[in-house]
Amino acid sequence: MNRISTTTLLATLIFTATLMPAYAEEPAPRCYAQRADFLIGKHLTREVREQARVAARASTVTVNSLSQEFDPERLRIITDFDEVITRMYCG
Repeated sequence: MNRISTTTLLATLIFTATLMPAYAEEPAPRCYAQRADFLIGKHLTREVREQARVAARASTVTVNSLSQEFDPERLRIITDFDEVITRMYCG
């Protein structure tokens, strides 16, 4: 009797495990460029760059990068020729 209940329990656990998704859900991206929008129009300095990174909760920052490599935790800052921030986005 004990052997039957152990076998039944084991079979139930194996069956239940097959119903679980085989992949883990990806965490939501940390970088939110909209949180740093208040810096658009400001002159880019080291302090403003760090302030934007902290506000957007990004791990890294690039300025005027042409790289097509995508990193969801990187803040990209676009400036004009006078180093005034015109746009920010994550990626």
